[in-house]
Amino acid sequence: MGGMTFAGALGLLGVILYIAAYAALQLGLIRGRTYLYAGTNLAAAACVLFSLTENYNQSSALIQIMWIVISVVGMVRLWFIEKTLQFTETEQRLLDALAPGLPKDQARRLLDLGEWRAMRAGEAVIEEGESASFLGYLDRGAFVVSKSGVPILSLGPGAVVGEMTYLDGSPATARVDVLDDATVFCVDAEGLRRLIARNDSIANALERSVARTLRSKLQTTSEELRDVTSGFVPHT
Repeated sequence: MGGMTFAGALGLLGVILYIAAYAALQLGLIRGRTYLYAGTNLAAAACVLFSLTENYNQSSALIQIMWIVISVVGMVRLWFIEKTLQFTETEQRLLDALAPGLPKDQARRLLDLGEWRAMRAGEAVIEEGESASFLGYLDRGAFVVSKSGVPILSLGPGAVVGEMTYLDGSPATARVDVLDDATVFCVDAEGLRRLIARNDSIANALERSVARTLRSKLQTTSEELRDVTSGFVPHT
């Protein structure tokens, strides 16, 4: 490395770590609220701070010290969240269906926004032509989806409903009724829209979930319609 000193080499390493961490964040390779991101910034700040022993600059030193403090606080916060925020098996299934991959604190915010409802067989969940007032997750029971009075799809535990209308309040293109007594987690659509407007993590997780749900429903609908037209009606 020519005439570069050890302190100078550490300073250069710190700069590389800073740039690498920020580039990875912007490219979506890592998330900001992770030990990896906080730890990389902590290491970068420590390297640059040590390099200042060779050519001290008070302003630069203060910046690195504050960066170290903030990184440590962030890592302690992550540890606290991991230790204190726990989910039941039912809540975890719900989160895997509605918003996979959410950090625990964001997942808890989403859960706190909703409520569990018991629905009886024959009860209307979503009316065709009307906007659904909630985004729902079916934990137990069964739903039937119909279009113009014609059943087109049956839904079982793990299904998501209201995904087509919760974001913009557009009218539902089909009707959803309770087929068997059901337990449903419902997140108020208006409150959810306010939440995702200021929270990219939840918005992105829901977007991935909706895309997966729509693909699954399209495939299932095609299969059930094919079975009906071939003279076989699936047992529900």
